[in-house]
Amino acid sequence: EAVADMADLPEPQRHVGNLIRRAQQLHLATWARVASAEITSAQYSILAVLERVGEASQRELCDEIDLDRSTVADLVRRMEKAGLIRRRRSEADARRNVVTLTEFGLAERRRLAPLVLEVQRELTGRLDPAVAEGLFRGLWSMLEG
Repeated sequence: EAVADMADLPEPQRHVGNLIRRAQQLHLATWARVASAEITSAQYSILAVLERVGEASQRELCDEIDLDRSTVADLVRRMEKAGLIRRRRSEADARRNVVTLTEFGLAERRRLAPLVLEVQRELTGRLDPAVAEGLFRGLWSMLEG
């Protein structure tokens, strides 16, 4: 049912932050049901980045997926333990660790790719295409600002 005017809604429903939180809950539930209960969407982001760039430092992963160092360090540790990625010292700079995909990690990235598209379809499929595009553009603009 369409909302005529945000001001007509009670608190907290009229607040964008509340809607973003609820949308993220919907995303997490849809992801676990459709894509994977084992590999999170943040872990999938790391798999996708590593497939694209080949190897990356943890710092570069932070920048690519816009997460803080401690979160990325935890994700990398769990993904290495699961056999999805490999960490090693950089040949160019011994102080730096680089992360690469394992064959298993690459296979999981490719297995999950169509399921990730299905998650997106489920999240936005009931929206008019122009509304879905506006949602994407609005969120992108908010996060770029």
